[in-house]
Amino acid sequence: MYRKLAGLVAALSLGACASPYVATPYDRASAGVTGVALVEDSLPEKAIAYEVASVGSNFGLIGALIDTGIQLERQDAVNDALAGIQFDAEGELETRLMSALSAEGYRVAPLPGEARKKRDWLGTYPTAPAGTDAWLDIAVVHYGYMSSGAGQPFRPTVGAKVRLVKVSDGSTLMENQIVYNPLNTMQGIITIAPNPEYAFRNRSDLLADPARLAAGIEDALNQVADTAIQLLR
Repeated sequence: MYRKLAGLVAALSLGACASPYVATPYDRASAGVTGVALVEDSLPEKAIAYEVASVGSNFGLIGALIDTGIQLERQDAVNDALAGIQFDAEGELETRLMSALSAEGYRVAPLPGEARKKRDWLGTYPTAPAGTDAWLDIAVVHYGYMSSGAGQPFRPTVGAKVRLVKVSDGSTLMENQIVYNPLNTMQGIITIAPNPEYAFRNRSDLLADPARLAAGIEDALNQVADTAIQLLR
């Protein structure tokens, strides 16, 4: 469990490194893309509910193990609450992406396939539907809620990697990373400030209103989706 939480911290620091992240900008005029195949299965199986540097982690290995248990129990409670109202984060994101692509003048076709290895782009793309020129691959590294420390409110967070790949030759037409409510400021990565409407004081507040809990995630995913499609203008 301890390693699992350590991996989550790394995921929340999406793209944080010594060198700035260098994106691949999109040139719509030269790309010639009119039809897009939207790769499905973008999100991890569970939302997070993570508190950074919580009190238990400061008391050695035993404290860290207890803290890990608390973190995972909170995460399970949040996911149970979302399941209780049948919130479909994957469906919400896909619907928003398809709507935003259509609004920008692209023909869009969802691309079902085998479950991907989470938190990264696909290594090999399925056959693109007829009439599509590129695969749009959005790999969500994490989504859910995060608190910056003990006593601090939980706010929605999403981290995503976005890539547009040309069907004809496999070249990358656009690549970027987007983080809603980042743990750290990261050079070269698009960051989005959290909506103050969706701040929750603590675990009890998170679970008190599942509809509002889901609305905060939906709002964050929508903003990330809209930002991703803006890169294709």
